[in-house]
Amino acid sequence: MSNPYRLRSSDLFLRLDDGVNEQPRRIVFLSVEGNVTEVDYFRNIDKFRTELGINALVRIEVIRRSYDDTRSDPSFVLSLLEELVDLHENGADISKLVSIIPPCYDAEFIRTYLTHPESIDDDVISSFRKKMHSIGLDIAYMKFVSSCDEREDLFCVVLDRDSDSHSIKQLQATTEKCFEKGYEFFITSPCFEFWLLMHLCDIDSSYGSKMEEIRENHRISNRHTFLSYEVSRRAHHKKRISESIFKKEYLQNIDYAVAQSEKFEVSAEKIIKNGLIGSNLRDLIALLRSN
Repeated sequence: MSNPYRLRSSDLFLRLDDGVNEQPRRIVFLSVEGNVTEVDYFRNIDKFRTELGINALVRIEVIRRSYDDTRSDPSFVLSLLEELVDLHENGADISKLVSIIPPCYDAEFIRTYLTHPESIDDDVISSFRKKMHSIGLDIAYMKFVSSCDEREDLFCVVLDRDSDSHSIKQLQATTEKCFEKGYEFFITSPCFEFWLLMHLCDIDSSYGSKMEEIRENHRISNRHTFLSYEVSRRAHHKKRISESIFKKEYLQNIDYAVAQSEKFEVSAEKIIKNGLIGSNLRDLIALLRSN
């Protein structure tokens, strides 16, 4: 049977799991469209949260999936978040786990591991985790997500408008589902790189005559769209955003990006319906700072 759980351990989980770091009061879980740029950006936001005025006990967790899983349509990004929410609220489905793990581990062992791991020998736990890792099942992370009784976590979807890939109908269905479920929804049009570009220059003076090129964001090479090229040219990085690049190009300019975004559309509904240039990621920054 294939693995029904796609979630993987994050750097945040590994740091918290060592027992040294203070446990967070709130985790803001983000299900993002990209596997690289958005992940790096928000991980760096988490690293520098104190400098950004974010409560030290509020952590940002970008939901991870395997690197070969490149699906990015809105319904997939939402379904990945819902997988995490189900674990968060209901815990792991033991019957599902029993059907995919080696038969030497029965339902009672799994239940004990998830609820009272201190009663199991450390060597047995270590061996169990290694075997789970070998079949692509991150059961330790699943346990971490489920252990949330004293936290007030938030769940968010972060998307691009990306009219070449996402239809208005897809995006509207995703926003409606987020509203129904109480998830936060954030979008940048035409793509996340426009949010990055607002850190790097004055959009009006640098691109006032090129707004149609920004809106269309055509592919200009095998590697770049118009916007990804402009970000790469100015910030000197490709998809990956290293910690040093983030500190140099983005960290001190986040408030500048927030202010610039207010010159464009900040309503997710209008961005989607009318294909307008804009972003409501300023609301995510405000949400992080408010806790």
